[in-house]
Formats: sequence, structure tokens, C-alpha cells
Amino acid sequence: MKKSFFLLSSAIAFIMLAYSNEIQSQNLRVRIFTTVNITQVNLTASFGTYFLEDTIKIKKQDKITFSAENGKLKAMINDKVLCNKDSIRFTSEDIKCFFQITPLNAKQRRYDNNLIVKLSKDKKNLLLINDVTQDNYLAGVVQSEAGGASDNVEFFKVQAICCRSYMMRFINKHIKEDYNLCDDVNCQVYLSRANKPQCIEGAAATNGEIIVDDNGKIIETLFHSNSGGQTANSEDVWGNKISYLRSVVDSFSIGKPNYQWEKEIKEKDWLNYFKNKGVNIKDYNTKQELLNFSQEEGRKAKLFDVPLTQIRKDFQLKSTFFDVIPWGSNVKLKGKGYGHGVGMSQEGAVNMCDEGYEYWEVIEHYYQGVKIINLNDNKSEDNTKK
Repeated sequence: MKKSFFLLSSAIAFIMLAYSNEIQSQNLRVRIFTTVNITQVNLTASFGTYFLEDTIKIKKQDKITFSAENGKLKAMINDKVLCNKDSIRFTSEDIKCFFQITPLNAKQRRYDNNLIVKLSKDKKNLLLINDVTQDNYLAGVVQSEAGGASDNVEFFKVQAICCRSYMMRFINKHIKEDYNLCDDVNCQVYLSRANKPQCIEGAAATNGEIIVDDNGKIIETLFHSNSGGQTANSEDVWGNKISYLRSVVDSFSIGKPNYQWEKEIKEKDWLNYFKNKGVNIKDYNTKQELLNFSQEEGRKAKLFDVPLTQIRKDFQLKSTFFDVIPWGSNVKLKGKGYGHGVGMSQEGAVNMCDEGYEYWEVIEHYYQGVKIINLNDNKSEDNTKK
């Protein structure tokens, strides 16, 4: 027991060294509007003092336009051409500054801190990179990922620690492209600066806290909308067994908005689907199993060697957690949950917090055998939540 504690403590100390205060304090470069091809964008300073290229002071009423034209990045202020460059910085002077950005072909957003505008490799589009503090980025991610799920600060502490862990684990995911992270589901959803007080408070209250496994490695903090009453093992969804992503009974998700769903499929189409997968549907027992499939005793991974994940994708189901019953000329799929089912159920986590559980209890329920450590602490022996 002492040996395992020593190994964990040593691993935690190594993690804290690797993610030193220098790394924690550095700004992140996050590409925004990643999925949109942008040729022109309008920019205004919403709050605080801003400069263009560190020399031109921007007034609040100034309208700045960036566009990709003839292989160059064109910058204009109030319809006056300023410069043609390959990269331009829009930087803030004050601690609290945010700007409004409106692409020609996308919805308006607001972001904290700074903006770097560059040309894409083919010089036809703009690359927009938010140069932002980690705290501001994290609060924005928490609001983007789960801002409408609750008003409970305790839940946003949970979400903040999960998002911070992901940020630290994948902080250099796009470093070869000259930025750290992107703003879509390939990294974490980051659609704006945070303006919901509970999201901001949840992120600030857990400053520096991340989740590590029993080897001291930062975990992959997967989450979904609703587990349907039981989370899934990682290997049943992606084939890779991960120690902390174990199936757990999750009564906290029962009865919540995304707990149940139903879908009817023509029986002929259902059976032919499995026939095309090599299943002998002429066999009576096989056919009966296909028409009366049940997961009442727990989540399963396959139905006659066909992965439930593939069935979910092909029939556009909300989850893999479903039973099948005959329904006239159709079959009815009576399902539970929404999402892949691995890791934390957001609706379950909200319910736990509303029932009075503390944020660390929620995390230890959904991620098995993990510890919360604080990268700001100097002594690793004292930095795990009890």
C-alpha cells in the first residue's frame, strides 16, 4: 500500500513538474471559426483598450475589416486601407478586454483578449486565432459545452475540471499548425467568451485542478448527455480498454430529459440489415433474438457480432443502449440515454450536484480510480481530494 502511494505521489510530482507554472501561465492560441471558410471579417473593440500591430490605437467606434485579397491580408479601419501583410495582431492593453467579431458568412461572436489574423496556406482564406489566457479560454469552453445545462456552480466546477484536464492533456494538439487548439468538437467547443457568472465562478474556483489516473497521467475526460442509467465501458464503444472509463450504474441520469427515446423501423429493413451483415435470419432462434433483443440486465457491445456502435450510426440512434420489441409490421427500439455513454453523464452530473454532492464526488463516480490534483500546489502529498 505504501509502495503504491509512493508511486502515485511520484507520478503526480512528475506531472506537476511537466505542467509547471510557466506552462499554466502562458496564453493559448486557439483557432476560431475552424469549420468555416472565411474571406472577410469585421472587428470592433467591445471593451477595453486595443491596438493594431501594437502601434495604432483602436477606438470603440472604429470598424476594422480584414480580408483575403490577391494573396494578401488586407486590413482597413473605417474603410481606409491600413496595410497588406501575411499576419496582423489585434492586441489588448488592459486585463479585461474583449472584442466582437463578425465573419461575412457566419454568426457574430465575442472573445476575450487578443486576435491574430493570418492567411491560409493557399492564401485564399483567413485564419483567425484567439490569443487568450487559459482562464478565459476555459470559462468560454465551459459555457459553450454546458452553459445551458444548469445554474449550479458546483456542476460548472465539475465541467471546468474536465475541460481543464483535456486542455492540459492536448495543449499542443495543433502546434504544427502554429496554434494550440481549435474551437470545434475535434478539440473542445469554444463558441464565445463566457458571460454566465456561474460558468466563470466554476472555472475560477477550481483554478489549477486536473484529473489524473492511478499512474499519474492526465485522463481523457469523455462525457455525454445522458447514460440511460448505466455508462459504457470504453472498449465497448472504441475497442480500447481504459482503466478509469468503466461502466457504472448511474441512477442519477434516470428520468432526466434525454433519459429515454423510441424509434420504429420496418421489420423487413431491420432483418435485412443483419442479413447483409452475414447473420442467418432464417434461423428461428436468431430471428427471435433480433426481434426481442434486450439490455435489461446491462449494456452490451454487440448484437450477433455487429457492434452496437455501428447499428447506432447506420440507423441514426441517440445511443447504443436500447431494447427491441416486435411492433406490428415494425420493430420498436426502446432506448435509453443520449450519446456514446462513456465517462460522465452531464445530466447525471447536474442531478448529483443538485442533490448536494460535491464536485469531486461527481468526478470520482464517473471516472473510476482517479484523483484530482492541483497544479498550483507545491507539495504533491497534500494535493489530492479526499
